[in-house]
Amino acid sequence: MAAVVAVVAVATHDGLGAGVQLAVPAALVVLVVWAMYWRPRVEVSDGLVEVRNVWRTATLPWPTYRGSTLKLSLVLHTTDGDVPVWAAPRSSSSARRLRRGRDESVPAAKDGVVLRQGTAEAVVEEIERRQSALTAAGYLPATAEGVHVQRRTHTRTVAGVVVLAVATAAVLLLG
Repeated sequence: MAAVVAVVAVATHDGLGAGVQLAVPAALVVLVVWAMYWRPRVEVSDGLVEVRNVWRTATLPWPTYRGSTLKLSLVLHTTDGDVPVWAAPRSSSSARRLRRGRDESVPAAKDGVVLRQGTAEAVVEEIERRQSALTAAGYLPATAEGVHVQRRTHTRTVAGVVVLAVATAAVLLLG
């Protein structure tokens, strides 16, 4: 919304040409901010864990999941390699200190989706809870034979960023 207001304000004040010139870099900023902060998420369901990062999505069937590491950021370990999780940052040490002494349990995710505002600790808790329930019910096979992590690149997002970056460079260089 701020980008639209800025483009309209510039077009009103400096003319339509200046507004059009600002529209391209503004669109690039909007796309990058959306890709980095609104699109990433983690979905935990009975069949898989889906990790949507900025540029790629990884779909982890339960038999491929081997654990997680929580240091500066969350990394899920699978039989096909590690999957970093952009959508769930680790909570800050000051936030953990403020919560100390209070109930720190994380409510179960609604419909299996851990919201993008969730912390890495909440994601790990939901994954472990779901895996334990599936294992106890006997739904998870002992081996991951023939099952693999699927990775997809967000080609439209990448292409949009490349096109808008080239257009922004052209607008800035050519005026």
